[in-house]
Amino acid sequence: MTPTANPRVLYAKIPGDGLPVIGEHIVFDPTPTIDLDLPLNGGYLTKTLLLSPEPYMRERLRDPSITSYSTPMKVGQPLVASALVVVLRSEKEGVKPGDHMFGMTPWEVYTVQPYMDGAFPWTKYCNILGNPGLTAFFTTPYKDVSNLTFSKGETIYVSSGASGVGSMAIQLCKLKGLRVIASASTDDKVAYMRSLGADVAFNYKTTSVAQALGTHGPIDLYFDNVGGEQLEAALENMNMNGRVVCCGTISEYNTPYKQRHGIKNMGLVFKRRIRLQGFIVMDTPEGAARFFKEIPPLVAQGTITGEEHLFHGIESAPRAFLSLFDGTATAKPVVVVDPDYGPQAL
Repeated sequence: MTPTANPRVLYAKIPGDGLPVIGEHIVFDPTPTIDLDLPLNGGYLTKTLLLSPEPYMRERLRDPSITSYSTPMKVGQPLVASALVVVLRSEKEGVKPGDHMFGMTPWEVYTVQPYMDGAFPWTKYCNILGNPGLTAFFTTPYKDVSNLTFSKGETIYVSSGASGVGSMAIQLCKLKGLRVIASASTDDKVAYMRSLGADVAFNYKTTSVAQALGTHGPIDLYFDNVGGEQLEAALENMNMNGRVVCCGTISEYNTPYKQRHGIKNMGLVFKRRIRLQGFIVMDTPEGAARFFKEIPPLVAQGTITGEEHLFHGIESAPRAFLSLFDGTATAKPVVVVDPDYGPQAL
């Protein structure tokens, strides 16, 4: 069979500190080809429809000698992250052509699996029904496994509230009767957070977090997506026996270690008996079935909503990834790889 173009996005060089550079650290490579009739050796051939850039990927772009909670990606290989794919051919029992699947896969158009062993069938979004939704589901009062307590009427602050995780957290907290304060980086995102039900929403670039929480707090809980100065401000404005769910430090992923913001008020943790709990979505793989039983009906009813910022073509994937960090994504970035797969199919 005539070779078919199989463009990919390569991890070309370890970025070290700072934001990865397109064309140096992350490179679009249009040259590879694939024989779509190649041997599958018991696996299955998939075509990528959507890619889901996510902040945790930055942690994996590191020197392999540095230990962390995730395995480092391999230089010279395609980036790997969540994606929605369709099965074209299969020699694997239980997987048939036409099946849609969502899971971890290389950033290329065609892939011979079973790279995605254990992936769950496709869902509507690479957003609220993907890793962002799972994270919020298990760390808010909706289905908390973070060992923290949430009570109706308490006040929670959600940072990065217009992100995939943050927007889901706002909605789930409101469903359980919490008062929600949320922040984001633009006025448009502030309007979006208000539309999701946030009681107080503000632009942290024009109003400091410390000022906003001082005015609208104090808070009982903090859903922390960013770390740094916002965590410090949250601790400063937290009630006795406050709780913090630490889900990410996106404000510092591209900041040199010695330049990161040191929390100056950690003494408040013992003075106010504050509890901090870290969480990674991979901690609860057995909970996915519960999530997909409860959340999709809420999405279908319109009780839970989510917006996506669509990027078109696999060549746009590097830009989509960096949009997570430079504020240019207006919502959860999703890369539409297949031009015939439009947003109406979601």
